[in-house]
Amino acid sequence: MKIFRYIFLLTVLIPACNNNRGNEKNELVLFCAASLTDVISEITSDFEKENNVEVKLNLASSGTLARQIEHGANPSIYISANKKWVDYLNQKNLTIYDTEKKIAGNSMVLVAPAESELNPVDFPLSIPLPELFEGKLSVGDPNHVPAGNYAVQLLENLGWKNELKPRFLPAKDVRSALMVVELGEAEAGIVYKTDALKSEKVKIIAEFPDSLYQPVNYYMVVIQGGKNKKSLSLYNYIMSEEAEHIWKKYGFSI
Repeated sequence: MKIFRYIFLLTVLIPACNNNRGNEKNELVLFCAASLTDVISEITSDFEKENNVEVKLNLASSGTLARQIEHGANPSIYISANKKWVDYLNQKNLTIYDTEKKIAGNSMVLVAPAESELNPVDFPLSIPLPELFEGKLSVGDPNHVPAGNYAVQLLENLGWKNELKPRFLPAKDVRSALMVVELGEAEAGIVYKTDALKSEKVKIIAEFPDSLYQPVNYYMVVIQGGKNKKSLSLYNYIMSEEAEHIWKKYGFSI
């Protein structure tokens, strides 16, 4: 009977062990701000080819991603469109603090549908922004989208926030804010310059002076439990000279 039991256990355990090995995946998970969709997709695609590693991307607003990590999501690396959400995760001891790194910069612009009658203007504006157009203003939701926070900052500094706030159309992320303008559902929008440049369905009406808002910088950090040889290779590749031309191609400053 004992021999029979041992044989039975071996027939159960050995396949289980083999299945575990078969399920091991050569992959990394990267949580990344939606405004980096194009550049980070190209960078990780190149990384995959060179390192035989699959990189799974979760692209959303920085705040949404930070909340997901707070509630148990476990990516290897997180990239935020501002420092606020990295600090948020740092305070909860969910990051490897000494891996935090500023990796790129951006700027804010006012856009309108490509067919709009609005014409490009320079700062200082000859007429107040609220009088430049009559319809809705598409922005990222300031509660969790960094681009929305930057939009609020610059409107406050220009003295136009209170007048324009009732006309806000808050979007779940900056890419959605751009799409609303592309579809003509808003007469204008405030988005990142890099997103506006890649779209053929909008035109840039004005580029806001950097002095009106905090610097638009992207920050990368390794998440607790995610530090290993593969994740550090990806971390270093994103900031490498090899990837530098890709950042510049999409209009980011580095």
